[in-house]
Amino acid sequence: MTRLAVPNIRGNLFDVTGKVVAITGAAQGIGYTLSEGFAAAGAKVVMVDLDADKLETARKVIAEINADVGAVATDVSVPDAAGKIVDACKALGGRVDCLINNAGIMSYTDPRTITDEEFDRMIKINLKAPVQLMRAVLPEMEKQGAGSVINIGSSWSSRASVFNQSGGGVDYCAAKAALQSYTRGAAQNMAETHVRLNAIAPGGVDTPMHAHHRDFLMEYEKYIPLGRMTVAEDLVGTAIYLASEASAYITGQTIHVNGGMIMVD
Repeated sequence: MTRLAVPNIRGNLFDVTGKVVAITGAAQGIGYTLSEGFAAAGAKVVMVDLDADKLETARKVIAEINADVGAVATDVSVPDAAGKIVDACKALGGRVDCLINNAGIMSYTDPRTITDEEFDRMIKINLKAPVQLMRAVLPEMEKQGAGSVINIGSSWSSRASVFNQSGGGVDYCAAKAALQSYTRGAAQNMAETHVRLNAIAPGGVDTPMHAHHRDFLMEYEKYIPLGRMTVAEDLVGTAIYLASEASAYITGQTIHVNGGMIMVD
C-alpha cells in the first residue's frame, strides 16, 4: 500500500479545476445548484436526470458558465444507468474524479399503513441506485489511484421522522440512514486505494421537491439555530471541499449541513 500524499498547503487546496464530476438529479434543486457551483469552480460536470427535457434546459444554462458540461438522461435505478454515466464522464474528461449521488424521492408513509410497493420503491431509488453507481465508479477511481464519492443523505436520518410534528416518512429516514451507513462501510473497504467516500446530510432543503408542502416545511425555521431554512446553495461549499484536496484525509464521514438543526429538538 502506498502512503497517502500530504496535501500541498501552499497551493489551492480547494481547487477542482478540470475534475470530472457526475451529479445525479441534476435538472433541478440540489443537483442543479451543485452542478452550477462545480461548473463555476472550473470542474467538468456530467449532469444526470430522468427528465430529458428539463435536463437539457438546465445543461444549456450551466454550459454558459463552463462549456465542459455533459448530460445523461436516464433513470438512475435501471441497470444500464451506471455504465452510461461512466462513459459520459470518460468522454468529457477521460476519467471519473467525483460522483455525487443526489437523485432521490421523498415520502410521508406511516408505519401502520406503508405498503411493500412503497417501501421497495424508496429503497430502489434512494439506496440501491446509489449502490449501483458506486459499484461502477469505484473500480475506475481505484485504477486512477484517487477519487471521491459524495452521497447525499439527510439529517432526518438522525431524527424520528421527516416531519416530526406529524410523524411519517419512515421509509425515507431508513433509506437515508442506510445510505450513510453504507458510505462508512464502503469507505473502509476502499481506504487502501485512496478513494474516499463521504456523505452530506442536509436538513429540510427549500427545493422544488417540497413545493406542494412548502408552508409546512418552513415551519422548521423557528427550530434552526442559524435562523433560516437550508437552501441548496448551502451544500456547494461542503461538496467542493469533499471533492478537493482540502479533504484528502477525510473519509467515511457524514457532514450535517442544517444550520445546527439537530443540536436541538
